[in-house]
Amino acid sequence: MRILLAPLRGVTLAPFRRTLSLRFGGLDGALAPFAALGGPGRVPAKIFADVAADARGEFPVEPQVIGRDPDSLREAGRILRDMGFSRMNLNCGCPWKFVARKGRGSGLPEDPVAFERMLEAGCEAMPGGFSVKIRLGRHSPRTLEERAEMLNRHPLRCIVVHPRTADQMYGGRVDLDAFGRVLPMLRAPVIYNGDIFSADDAVAIAARFPSISGIMIGRGLCMRPWLAEEIATRLSGKSLLPSPEREAENRARAFHFAEALAEQYSSQLFGPAPLLGRLKELWSYLHAAFEGGDEGLRRILRSTTPEALLAAVRFLAAGAGVDVTQPRFARGGELRDCSSDRIDGAQQR
Repeated sequence: MRILLAPLRGVTLAPFRRTLSLRFGGLDGALAPFAALGGPGRVPAKIFADVAADARGEFPVEPQVIGRDPDSLREAGRILRDMGFSRMNLNCGCPWKFVARKGRGSGLPEDPVAFERMLEAGCEAMPGGFSVKIRLGRHSPRTLEERAEMLNRHPLRCIVVHPRTADQMYGGRVDLDAFGRVLPMLRAPVIYNGDIFSADDAVAIAARFPSISGIMIGRGLCMRPWLAEEIATRLSGKSLLPSPEREAENRARAFHFAEALAEQYSSQLFGPAPLLGRLKELWSYLHAAFEGGDEGLRRILRSTTPEALLAAVRFLAAGAGVDVTQPRFARGGELRDCSSDRIDGAQQR
């Protein structure tokens, strides 16, 4: 049962993925946020800048693309193979209306002719390593069932299924009954994705659907970066009793994880506005790991400078019992001084 990081645009970028894999355990890999292919024509290699270092790294990362032009998909596959990748994922589930209306993301499976052409192109472009990430449908939860036979005609490496419609966005409940109906219809290995926020959630999904080959987690890992460790422990059959000491240690690790990301973003982004935007996006999820997180988030979102935001973050962490003056925690909770950490393509695990 693999545990994978789901893509969250603007959040789970290269620094996030590498720092997460360095400081926390349990993850077997990640799916990168999508690169947009656009229309017909040459695909610029620069759209894959976010995954450039991952082709030679120790932490497995699979590039994801979004589009509807088969020639562009073939060209993307060629570029990624030249970079050293053997896998590529096609986003068939993005719920945003401005994407779906153009027949991309969740709009692509609504057009069976275009969808099949993309499946053919993807399997040609990345033989043995092409996969799709898909929802139940854009409007109807039956669309994926209707496309199951089509999917089975192609040698897909796996299918990642998020059991919501695009109309639901990320609200409402995941439709586990619909997932249960479509699961036996699909020949390729299926990875479950959606609303896993605790180890109990993951154990329940694994017990209800024992034939799945993995679980993919996005928001849950952004809220509690140590979640994959807890899930791996539970899935291995070990008990995980509540421990205030462990929770306190994990909050400290999460704080220093975010601090390390802030250092990297400040050296990569130009000007205070992009840095503020990136950190506010991160803390819109991570605040949930801290007691009093809602009030802390309000302070963070009201911040108008990076310095004010970082002060608000330290106030939030200190209010939850984190000693912000202590050395940082490394992966697995081992104490070490990380003041000189530099996470890039040359230093990963």
